[in-house]
Amino acid sequence: MSRPSIENLWSSLWTARFGFEDVRLRFELGGEEFDNTTESVPRFLQAHRRASTVADAMFRESCIGIVAWNGRLPNQAGLADEVADGFMALHSTGFHAPLISEWQAVLYTDPGEEADVWDIRSYDMGLDKMARDTLLWHAVASEMPIYPRAPVVTFLIDPNASVMMHIYDDRGMDVSAFDAAKLKGLYAGFADWLLDYDLERMAKLF
Repeated sequence: MSRPSIENLWSSLWTARFGFEDVRLRFELGGEEFDNTTESVPRFLQAHRRASTVADAMFRESCIGIVAWNGRLPNQAGLADEVADGFMALHSTGFHAPLISEWQAVLYTDPGEEADVWDIRSYDMGLDKMARDTLLWHAVASEMPIYPRAPVVTFLIDPNASVMMHIYDDRGMDVSAFDAAKLKGLYAGFADWLLDYDLERMAKLF
């Protein structure tokens, strides 16, 4: 059986969270200890460190970065004046990885509202932890007073294991799969970081 394209794999994992079988672990990143306004740096460091640690456990053979941009202009803090889009902002901060493919898709649907179509690119990061953690920087910093930051939404995928990491912002992230067995090690190894209010659903996966 042939492996699905990166686009199809990402789309299937992303939309599965709305389905009957929600095979997903939900992690708390920033937590309650550090305030986003008065302790933004410690909060950012904790969130980024947790995301990177989970990523170390997930991506041992390959890692594909998915980057989506919907036309929002970058905040110029820490960026050159000529940086005009999300992808440029990302690359200008040191993200370097070979481009695999490009497509367009709707990320979020809101009944009664016209859906935004996002430009999406995939990158082969292999085992380049620096590139991976640069993407994590932008994901964690997206709603924080941390700069520079690119106005993009990011995902990390292992195409061999069909697992995906998505950080919403400094508050939390999801790890998705089709097969719950692929998540059992993360569930056991990082139990203290799992989101408390969703523990009952996650426990039922195993």
